[in-house]
Amino acid sequence: MNGAAGLVLLAALLVTGGQIAPLIPPAAQNSPANAERIESGEVHAANGEAIAYRIRLLPIASFPDLPTPVAAELGRRQCMIPQSFEARQPENVIHGSFHATGSGDWAALCSSAGSTTLYVFFAGEFESPVALRSQPDFAWLGREPGSSVSGSSWGIAVRSAAELRASPELRHAATIDHDAIDDARLERSTTVRYYRAGKWIALNGVDSGG
Repeated sequence: MNGAAGLVLLAALLVTGGQIAPLIPPAAQNSPANAERIESGEVHAANGEAIAYRIRLLPIASFPDLPTPVAAELGRRQCMIPQSFEARQPENVIHGSFHATGSGDWAALCSSAGSTTLYVFFAGEFESPVALRSQPDFAWLGREPGSSVSGSSWGIAVRSAAELRASPELRHAATIDHDAIDDARLERSTTVRYYRAGKWIALNGVDSGG
């Protein structure tokens, strides 16, 4: 990750409450539902500077490993999968044991109508995903060094139970026996989301979402 460049840009984009004021409404290229799209627009930074952004959105078909019920539910919600500015291959759809040891669960970022939601699909309940949180597509932006256009900086990944138990910052936590979700603002912060006793908690005490 290009930490210094990403932090400089992200600091310039911050406004009160971590939100960014849109200058031009987001626009997506007209294309079939099974084709890649680009959402583009501009936002005002805290200093009034207009920042151009382009967010790459992939169709559900780009993730052939998705179980049919999960793909169908994402399709019903008219989801496209946003890609971070660092993406080199399809990302932001993950598979792990988020509910309990050995469960086969899925999570995905879903962009629809200019807003992105983090959905979690528990095995056996694929038709009823949990929406962990939502925010405007342009809320978190970053860019590669030398680029004049920003992209999404929201990324999710699996944090395995073994990794959680080995983490010094989490050794004080109660027994950990299944995976968590890394909910990351790339090159800035990560919230480790863990399901326990019927609710989601931030294991690392960080919650920068929304």
